Amino acid sequence: MTICVLIHFCVYTTIISKRNKTNISNMFSNKKSNLPPRPHIPDSECMLEDLNNASSDDIAFKIIDKDEFSGEHPFNSNISNTYQKVKMYLNIKQQLRYLETTITERGQQLKTDNEEIKKLADNIKRQAQAALIT
Repeated sequence: MTICVLIHFCVYTTIISKRNKTNISNMFSNKKSNLPPRPHIPDSECMLEDLNNASSDDIAFKIIDKDEFSGEHPFNSNISNTYQKVKMYLNIKQQLRYLETTITERGQQLKTDNEEIKKLADNIKRQAQAALIT
């Protein structure tokens, strides 16, 4: 394991183990435990130095999943599925736009038909009243 990461891990586990021991011993008392602050995270330069100095058989490199670097990443296998979903979405969106214009046109047609029916009804009423009066 690399030096900075190993030191960071050792210091942190030591603090945690001390914390657990003090918590158990102080479980029934009102004393607060004085813990040292957490160690600082190593800076990027220290991490890069550790990576450059690490051997190729370091345990840190063996843990990495090999599928992550192969061409068969889960993302690549879902590309066609994603493409089909996007294509379907765009088709549905286009259909909705068409239906929206159709609905507005038919709504306008209904309004004009309604106005014509009202005019015809008024005209029929006038003719009926004129026929009754004469």
